[in-house]
Amino acid sequence: FINPDELSMQCILIALNRFLQEKHGSKMAFLDGNPPERLCKPIADHIESLGGQVILNSRIQKIELKADKSVKHFVLTNGNIITGDAYVFATPVDILKLLLPEDWKEISYFKKLEKLVG
Repeated sequence: FINPDELSMQCILIALNRFLQEKHGSKMAFLDGNPPERLCKPIADHIESLGGQVILNSRIQKIELKADKSVKHFVLTNGNIITGDAYVFATPVDILKLLLPEDWKEISYFKKLEKLVG
């Protein structure tokens, strides 16, 4: 993100043109700052205030399940295992589709992922 004085308005005009052509384009909004600071940091701060841990720059290799099909743990590509009471998994939908355990693919909640395009 760059300062407004250094920004070409062409970027804004292209974005506005696209959104205004959308059916619900009038519902668009902009953050009052950069996304990591104004969107991600408050979420991470909230999780940490409740005793959670936010782990960044880590790739999930596999979601291991318990016998009841709930999450046992995440296996990271570096070999680390992440366990917890609840998990938040931020990834593009295409990656989520690849990592989704076979036992979950027939659950109606996860079947909705088929309609999402990354």
